[in-house]
Amino acid sequence: MALAFDNRRHDRSSEPLPDSIPLLRSLVRTVDSLAGDFDVVEQCQQLLETCTEITSATDAGLLLADQRGELQVFASTNESLRLLELLQRDGPSLHAYRHKTAVSVPDLRAATDRWPGFAPAAAAAGYRCAYAVPLRLHRDSIGALTILAASATALGQQDLRIGQILADIAAVGIAHHVLLAQDATIQAQLPTALNSRVTIEQAKGVLVERGDLDMDQAFQLMREHARATGRRLTDIAGDIVEGRIDPGAEAAD
Repeated sequence: MALAFDNRRHDRSSEPLPDSIPLLRSLVRTVDSLAGDFDVVEQCQQLLETCTEITSATDAGLLLADQRGELQVFASTNESLRLLELLQRDGPSLHAYRHKTAVSVPDLRAATDRWPGFAPAAAAAGYRCAYAVPLRLHRDSIGALTILAASATALGQQDLRIGQILADIAAVGIAHHVLLAQDATIQAQLPTALNSRVTIEQAKGVLVERGDLDMDQAFQLMREHARATGRRLTDIAGDIVEGRIDPGAEAAD
């Protein structure tokens, strides 16, 4: 798909926030989920979908830090290998995580000196600007949310504010998921959440091998099956890996 670029720029910092209903819905879903056994991966997927729905973002990704302090993709709007590899490059996400501050890259083509690995790859993928905000929890940072847009004028200060709100909501949900004991620390328990993503990646690979699917189609198939059956996405993925279910075959029945 050809992308139409607009070189004009304008200041959107004074513009009002867009319709707040999607943000409120995300907050309500998160609060409701804390009362029971919720699906943290699906929750983060919904937050990213909200992000692209109410901003001008093309794609977004949520990354969590592992025990070594390295960022790993936990959720993304697109499961293509190109996007997943891009999100994990040394770029705005890592800076936002380490310095606990938002990072704005309004023109990726002019940022090759600062981000020699990330900026050229992002520009080659059709993106023109990027934002990254930390996943804040009290005074700590546990990861980052990266927002990518195909137009140089797509993202403004209001989008950065929205991104930070959604990142904070995600951090609350993840913290609730990984704290297994009152005295547990977030950093020590983050692998609990990351293991869920590992299982999902394995299940995607199984589905791709079985049928004429790409990685994104495989992921969406699992999400649809989880919603239809009322089960957690991670549980569905585990059943696929173990060969207990075939959502593709069941969907065809």
